[in-house]
Amino acid sequence: MTRRLDDGTTTYDPFTGVLPVLPPDAQLPDKNPRSNAATAASAAGVRALSAQAIAFYFRAPVKAFFRTRVDYLAYARSVHQAQIELLAQAAAKEPSTKLKATLNQAWFYLRGTTPGVLTSAVKQHGWSVLPNQVLPPLIANVGVGAVLYTSYLTILGNLHEESGRATKTVYPPPHPTQTFTAGLLAGSLQSFIAAPLDAIQARYDHRDLMPTEGGKPRSMWAFSAEKLREIGVRGIFAGWGLSLMKDSFGAAVFFSVFEYVKAQGYYRFVSWYYGGLEEHIVDFMAQKRPAKNGNTEGDNKQPLIIRPHYAIEPIFLLLGGLSASFAQQVVLHPLTHVQVEHWDRLEELDAKAAKLRETKGADPTQRKDGWRMARAYYRAYKETWSECCAEAAKEGLGVRKWLWRGFWWNTIRQVPSTSAGLIIFELVRRKYGLGSEEVRIMGDGYDILLN
Repeated sequence: MTRRLDDGTTTYDPFTGVLPVLPPDAQLPDKNPRSNAATAASAAGVRALSAQAIAFYFRAPVKAFFRTRVDYLAYARSVHQAQIELLAQAAAKEPSTKLKATLNQAWFYLRGTTPGVLTSAVKQHGWSVLPNQVLPPLIANVGVGAVLYTSYLTILGNLHEESGRATKTVYPPPHPTQTFTAGLLAGSLQSFIAAPLDAIQARYDHRDLMPTEGGKPRSMWAFSAEKLREIGVRGIFAGWGLSLMKDSFGAAVFFSVFEYVKAQGYYRFVSWYYGGLEEHIVDFMAQKRPAKNGNTEGDNKQPLIIRPHYAIEPIFLLLGGLSASFAQQVVLHPLTHVQVEHWDRLEELDAKAAKLRETKGADPTQRKDGWRMARAYYRAYKETWSECCAEAAKEGLGVRKWLWRGFWWNTIRQVPSTSAGLIIFELVRRKYGLGSEEVRIMGDGYDILLN
């Protein structure tokens, strides 16, 4: 207990802390689900912001966490493209020097960036474009990312006891099968929550939002609500099988690779690099723990402690993000081509479902529309695959090469922002953890301190 002096002040005691203080032998509390939600929202939000920087560099909007469910720049880009065509036609009619042509190309380049696209839309339709056209998809993307992160942390905490405790360093780390299972279930839940967003994205047409007779453009809120009412629950989950496969296996591979590289890979490297050191090297690198009393004999009995270089763990964290992003693209890229082809058939399926509803309304005795639509959805998948084979043959490619076309360029665009999102996710998760316990790897006469 802190001793109080005669003048009312207190002496400083280095072994007392600001309440609440956990005893050394106390069990750490389980993570509050609110901290999981805060970690997820923070990571998804920073993920969206980091994507903007990459988008500015590549002149194309980088997908939000994993992939953008609804393109938040779709309407702004259509408005911008119309203005660019008008400016290009006007520039072609006027004679220009080589310098002026170069300046025009540079101006068109700057206007093609994300800030330039948004500026064009705001100049054309006012500031209402941002809350009505841009903000709804952004909110949806961040919300879907938050669902994925929160569910992953919660499921992993149930599968792996150490991951469910409020520690900054999880040791021993979860097994790859546990992270794969947690990612698979979290991705499945994300796919279910995001099904309405995928349905909107598949049926989106910017012409439905364009203003008529000088009026204001339709709000994305109104368009989405009307489209969901039009297609119904059956239309929302039309083609959901491909989305479920992409999200579940993509998240499973994503998180399992990330956790394996940044945890198991890091611990194995540290054990190999700092294990089996000679005695004079250990004496040089080791640090004695500070004595809590004057008994130096007791301190000499304590093992030496080696602290790994501070840059090693961030390097493995970055490698984990890069490896996970690349592995995720291996799963998602071929399925995305198939899904895009399948989306072209959803309008036809919607029309058939609407026709069956009208027929059932006229003749209530017909109750087999559910089986008819199930067969229609099954045939749609078969027709989609046949169309993919036909497209590959038309381009003179095999089906495998056709599915993997554009893989490297898409991966280069995706990896930086996805890696940044994972690093932010890990840093925020550690920020909300408690670091009262030391995590060590026992060596031969010395310990390797991990935190």
